Amino acid sequence: MSITFIALSIMFFGFYAVLSKFKKQKKTFNFRVLSALVGGLLFGGVIQITLGFGNEAVNGFAELISVFGKGYIKLLQMIVIPLVFVAMISSIMNVEGGGALSRIAPKVIGVLIVTCGISALIGVAAIYIFGIDANALVSTVGSSAAMDARGANLASTQESMANNGLASLALSIIPSNIFDMLTGSERTSTLSTVLFGMFLGYCILQVRTRRPEKVQSFVDFINAAKEVVLSMVREILKLTPYGVFALMTTFMMTNDLFALAEMGRFLVASYAAIFVMYAIHIGMVAFTGLSPMQFVKKTWPVLVFGFGSRSSMAAIPLNVETQTQRMGIDEETANMSATFGTSIGQNGCAGIYPAMLAIMSAQVMGIPVDFAFIAQLVAVIAIASFGIAGVGGGATFAAVAVLTIMGLDITVVAILVSIEALIDMARTALNISGSMLSGVLTAKKNGTMDEEAYNAEHANPSSDSEVVA
Repeated sequence: MSITFIALSIMFFGFYAVLSKFKKQKKTFNFRVLSALVGGLLFGGVIQITLGFGNEAVNGFAELISVFGKGYIKLLQMIVIPLVFVAMISSIMNVEGGGALSRIAPKVIGVLIVTCGISALIGVAAIYIFGIDANALVSTVGSSAAMDARGANLASTQESMANNGLASLALSIIPSNIFDMLTGSERTSTLSTVLFGMFLGYCILQVRTRRPEKVQSFVDFINAAKEVVLSMVREILKLTPYGVFALMTTFMMTNDLFALAEMGRFLVASYAAIFVMYAIHIGMVAFTGLSPMQFVKKTWPVLVFGFGSRSSMAAIPLNVETQTQRMGIDEETANMSATFGTSIGQNGCAGIYPAMLAIMSAQVMGIPVDFAFIAQLVAVIAIASFGIAGVGGGATFAAVAVLTIMGLDITVVAILVSIEALIDMARTALNISGSMLSGVLTAKKNGTMDEEAYNAEHANPSSDSEVVA
């Protein structure tokens, strides 16, 4: 065990002690997450600059802290299916009024799909506005063992997808075995869970209208299960600052910074596209007559959490709580928009990113990008956005799915995986914004929004500290 390894470990756990002290000092959760994010980027960058890329001591240290970074990700993945399952059942079975469900779900899904299509067009425009040349990127980055391994893995995924058409994709959403579905082993497991949860919740709702006494015990069980799962989520979310610091440190010290610099234009273009789409979200709120500034202020804590955690799934409890307590949205709409937004029409991961990569892949293959190509691309992105899991890495899967359906090469996906984490933070925040936008627009349209609560400056202040304190 080298002195360098020991020194790096001491500094790493020293920052963990600082994060713990921040908590004792009652620093806000978002402050701790952002501190961990910036600290990890700086710490990892300094390690690579001083010790170099691929240093033996650095590799050993990276393996050590992967327990904390990857462990945090696995905990989030562990809770995804139970959370979506109970949240979906609860939101459907507690709907009041026979036609309420049919008034909520189509509007929520419609907003998500429309905004996903708009985000795809913005992604296409960003490639041309910033003059990104995929051929130059491929020739500059070149080939490496790590990139070749990523490419081989993605090629295997693409081959598997290519053997299944859109009909197979649609059928795969319907679970044939709910126990297999609950393992989360398939790409569409999340959407299958949403579908089954909706169906089960609807059936409970039907029994409640006819024989409420027969199903009350099961309703109580589901409501109790939801509280238990939410408690598990809160406990996991308390680890977010520590997981973020480990993930960002690992990312910065294990990726070639010189290669990353060559991808800077794509990174800037991605953030610009995400910012423009977020501005469109704000504009859509303003178009309904609601205050866009209230939307920004009240959703901001949730977006910051998503930025740090890279998981819109993990943000569901805070998302729902913000919508219901701070924005005056009814609980049924808030639950559906927050849950649907994690697996349908994600503006960042399933909209902007696949669109940008599709144009770049077309450049590499010499395929002309005309109106017909773009129209087909937007349609494919809208369809492929169903079932993309709202956890880190979902955008890569979405990109592979879109490129496969379009018959495009996936080389650019393998190259850009190295900076995917940096872009994924902002994409996740945009995904969450899109889900909250669908809740706001749906509640406004259905007349179920408490606009007085929405416009109140200090009513029910953000409870992010209560959720994850």
